[in-house]
Amino acid sequence: MTFTYRSRTLRTMATGALTVALVSAGSTAAQAATPSPGADLTRATAAQRTSLTAEVSPASVKPGEEVRITGRTTGLKVGAEVTLQQDKNGKWTTVPGRSTVKQGDMYSVSTRPTAKGTQHYRVASGGTHSPSVTVTVK
Repeated sequence: MTFTYRSRTLRTMATGALTVALVSAGSTAAQAATPSPGADLTRATAAQRTSLTAEVSPASVKPGEEVRITGRTTGLKVGAEVTLQQDKNGKWTTVPGRSTVKQGDMYSVSTRPTAKGTQHYRVASGGTHSPSVTVTVK
C-alpha cells in the first residue's frame, strides 16, 4: 500500500512538473513570437524621421509658364537631392526638375508644364515623398 501511495505522489509531482514546464515553454514561445516593442517603435520613428512638404506657386499658369514648388524637409541632410515627380495616368514619373536641400532644410524646384488641364506633382528623396500639389494649366 505504501508503494501505491508513493506512486500516486510521484505521478502527481511529475504531472505538476510537466504542467509547469509546458506553461513555461508556452509563455517563452509566446514571448519569442511577439515582436519586440522597441523594434516596432524604431521602424515607426525611422519612417517618421524623414518628411517633405510642398507648396506650389502659382497654382494656375498658361502652357510653358514656370511653376515653382518649394518646401521644407525633416531628416534629410543639406545637399540631399530631391526630384520632381508627376502623376501620369496614376503612376508617379520623375520629370525634369531636380534640386538639393539647402541650409535651413528648404528646397525649391521648378517646371514648365505644357499640357493643358490639371497636373499633379510631388517631390521625392529616396523613399520619402511630399504630399501632391495641383497645378491648373489653362
